[in-house]
Amino acid sequence: MTDQRDTTVKRGDIKDSVRNALWARTAGRCTICNRRLLGDSRTYMHSVLLAELAHNIGATDGTNSPRREYNAGVTDTESEENLLLLCHDCHKIIDHPEHIDFFPPEKLRDIKESFERRVEMVTQDGGLTRTAALRLGAQIRGSLALASQREVAETLLAVNYLGLVETQRSGDFTCRIHGAAGGRGYWESAQQSIDDTLGLVRQAIDNGDVEHISVFAIAPIPLLAYLGWRLDDKTPTRIFQKHRDQFVGWSWADHDGPVEFEVSTTGSSADAQDVVLVCAVTSEVNPALFPEGIADAPRIEIRPVNVAPSPTLISHEQSLTNFAVKWRAALAVAESDYPTAQRWHLVASAPTSVAIEAGRAIMRDSHRPVTLYERGSDTYSGVLVVNA
Repeated sequence: MTDQRDTTVKRGDIKDSVRNALWARTAGRCTICNRRLLGDSRTYMHSVLLAELAHNIGATDGTNSPRREYNAGVTDTESEENLLLLCHDCHKIIDHPEHIDFFPPEKLRDIKESFERRVEMVTQDGGLTRTAALRLGAQIRGSLALASQREVAETLLAVNYLGLVETQRSGDFTCRIHGAAGGRGYWESAQQSIDDTLGLVRQAIDNGDVEHISVFAIAPIPLLAYLGWRLDDKTPTRIFQKHRDQFVGWSWADHDGPVEFEVSTTGSSADAQDVVLVCAVTSEVNPALFPEGIADAPRIEIRPVNVAPSPTLISHEQSLTNFAVKWRAALAVAESDYPTAQRWHLVASAPTSVAIEAGRAIMRDSHRPVTLYERGSDTYSGVLVVNA
């Protein structure tokens, strides 16, 4: 049963010094789920307050007072140290009789201290980089794959970035790609969705609201490369990647050393009209699956040095940087060695971050038109063209 002395915070109540202190130390967000406690529902006059004060050790004696049996010397249950600022849902969860054992006092104290440290880090000395979060999601195996706002917020705070501002104009830009890859009109519709979202980003940049972008994207490789090609190359941008290790999430890990890459060339026809650019990072790319027309074209391939391609190969952010350097070198080889080429063809087996970087390196109005390929069951198919 919820402690009846736990009360909803109203404007008049915030005069209390303890409530004031908690509001400031949590930046007006739920200590457990990070929900904005000022409320997203608004009347004509004001926002609706959703904050509730919860007790760690229950305020009253008796078996119905949450965690009262854990009391080990807490004499002032109304002290700031014993109170948490929560949303209604989290308050109900931690005080429900069936959940109390999952939320003992020590665990709640750890949650509170960790949350308040994060808020303090965000607010002290303006020491965090303000960034706009760009989230791109698409259907993968029948369901929408998209980084959650909480995943993004935790990832950014871990690297001293301040993200997820409340309005789309200045903080959270989300692009959802609907439909299944290969469906009627899928690629054209997806391109339009990306264009529309990046149009909002550019508007925010032009207005001075955005000076840094953080990218969280999950989509088929051609769309990721297209996104990279469309990104503003004048605005500082950092790319994050969803890792298979659930404990890593979207954060870059540094426990494994960075991977180096190398560039190789197959075919020497200086008057070739087509050149195939191959990225073999997640797995090998099988030339036998290339469609007629590029099967015999010269190939420029980038792959890891002294290690086989793997879905978990890119876990260190420096590996992505190393790829970007070598990839630009590969594009330079394509320009210098095949000057008569009219079109390049990008065939990639790569993680999200690498696919985006591959697209970012393609220079508008300078490089050749590039056809982007999607892997099918028995062939690669060209589905998008950039720089046309």
